[in-house]
Amino acid sequence: MELTMTAAPVRLSWWRRWPDWAPWAATVWALGYGLTALGWTLTGAGYPIDPADPNSELSLLGDVPADVGAPLFAAVALAGAGTGAVMARYRPGARVPRWWRRFAVGFGGSLALVLLIVVPTTRMLALVGYLPMIVVLGPFDAGLRADVASALGVDHVHQLVALIGGFLWAAATVAYARRTAGSCARCGRPDRAASVAVVRRWGRPAVYVAAAIPALYAATRWLWVAGVPIGMSERELDELAADGALLAAAWLGSFALVGTVLTLGLVQRWGEVCPRWMPGLGGRRVPVGLAVVPASVVAVLVTSGGLGLIKGGLSEGLIGAEDWAAVGPALLWPLWGVALGWGTLAYWLRRRGRCTDCGLR
Repeated sequence: MELTMTAAPVRLSWWRRWPDWAPWAATVWALGYGLTALGWTLTGAGYPIDPADPNSELSLLGDVPADVGAPLFAAVALAGAGTGAVMARYRPGARVPRWWRRFAVGFGGSLALVLLIVVPTTRMLALVGYLPMIVVLGPFDAGLRADVASALGVDHVHQLVALIGGFLWAAATVAYARRTAGSCARCGRPDRAASVAVVRRWGRPAVYVAAAIPALYAATRWLWVAGVPIGMSERELDELAADGALLAAAWLGSFALVGTVLTLGLVQRWGEVCPRWMPGLGGRRVPVGLAVVPASVVAVLVTSGGLGLIKGGLSEGLIGAEDWAAVGPALLWPLWGVALGWGTLAYWLRRRGRCTDCGLR
């Protein structure tokens, strides 16, 4: 009995101890990525970004050739490994030169931003958007499975690795910044009350913006499914119907509406406590991470994907009055991502409760 009671807290504390392991995980990630990129540089093979790919127009890094990108990625990642090791070895109370703290926090934050926003492309966003359709129809549609298998490639793996590294570096940088400022590494307290008040005050408007944009996107797609050629000619709509693309539009529109509803949960009571009608869950508190983690991932992907679509639309001349329903909602996706990120932060600040590390509330 004693062994059981002492083992359970150890398992439960793994996630709560993220300020301890995140800097080391970010360092290992950077070292592995840096060595891999060094291999691309020395061998001339394996570079995951192909400027000749037609989809490179939708990538913020699509125009970076291998002879430039590979050594640049290697240098930045290996520098990150060295910086991360110093950050991970810091112990509370140790004196840190002001210039080094500014450099480490700035470097870590910039690296996280690049990995989360610049490296991912619309392909990752599309994969997430089509995921419900793949899960539901994939087991019964061999053609769909074949299309998915052929579409997945090394670029998806590279972007997934970048996303993992981005979140690790964001966590590592936040932990280091808090510790070197004398704050609680886990919750950041004591907070600046004015900053927290601003985030929470604008949290509800941000959530409404983040819910309205996917709803607008869903409305255009479902109007197409209903046969209304909004934002396109009737001939183009007929071509979409003939190609079976309207089925995908229906799935994406439905998924966007689900996202709208879930986003509203960030400011609704049922986003904190499960409704009574839910079997087995009614009346139970919604775990904070269950809302914060998916919302954070979506905020990153729609920001990155939206910027990529804007880049591609401008370079290919696709942004025009006649195509507003097809590409217009995508122009708002960066705003969607920022608003969703803001609303998610406000939700977390409202629900975080008393910190088990520092005891502050």
